[in-house]
Amino acid sequence: MIWAERVLERPLELLSDHAHCELRAASSAQGLITRNPSMAGLVDSLSRLALEELKHFRQVIALLEEFGGELLWAEPNPYVEGLINGTKSTRGAALLDRLLISGLVELRSLERFDMLADAATDPKVKALYAELGPSEAGHATLFSRLAEDVFPAELVEKRAAELCEIEGSVVAGLEFAPRMHSGVAKEHPAS
Repeated sequence: MIWAERVLERPLELLSDHAHCELRAASSAQGLITRNPSMAGLVDSLSRLALEELKHFRQVIALLEEFGGELLWAEPNPYVEGLINGTKSTRGAALLDRLLISGLVELRSLERFDMLADAATDPKVKALYAELGPSEAGHATLFSRLAEDVFPAELVEKRAAELCEIEGSVVAGLEFAPRMHSGVAKEHPAS
């Protein structure tokens, strides 16, 4: 919970980063569609997902602007980059990895949304994260289902376990910042 309390001390930076996460999620879904246009089920599901992610982007931007902030320049996302780079040496099917990594990102986001909804003292921030949480859970399930629609269940299960180990290493190496996918926050240093 310390992570949530600390990032909420800088809500404008957190909301700007979160908005960029929603944009990236929509873009990632579109990229998967572009690279797999003949997979009708994937195209249908991910086009709906992209629209929902853009809706979430608009919700986050509205709150950011209501608080007097503005969308900052996008910075690299060390969490997602770490996942993608960490899988290169063991990658088999790129589509499988992209689907499972997307599912991991959604699960991590759900975890963070739940923490923020619990820790937020501002009712609008609390409401935003409480509202978005169920969508994140649905997105994670969607990516798992899409992977299982294309690949054998035992391969999906084996690769998901490998990616979870990689994700653990990535998360352990992240530094804290007022970002959605930053590392663990420590208590405030003594003054």
